[in-house]
Amino acid sequence: MIVEMDIEDVLCRAFVVSLGAGMPNYGAVTNMISWIKMQAKEDEETLTEEYIYSCIPLYINFLFSKA
Repeated sequence: MIVEMDIEDVLCRAFVVSLGAGMPNYGAVTNMISWIKMQAKEDEETLTEEYIYSCIPLYINFLFSKA
């Protein structure tokens, strides 16, 4: 199972390496980590790198629906 710091590492790779973008501010990353952990619990999924990557577009859709 991936721990919280590892989630941040995976998100960093996703944003910086895969997307070629900078990391969002610390507050945004913290909220995203919390959301991913809650979503994994709801989906009864293990926090793997693949699962975390798959959560990024879901999180963006979640934010958009709240706007």
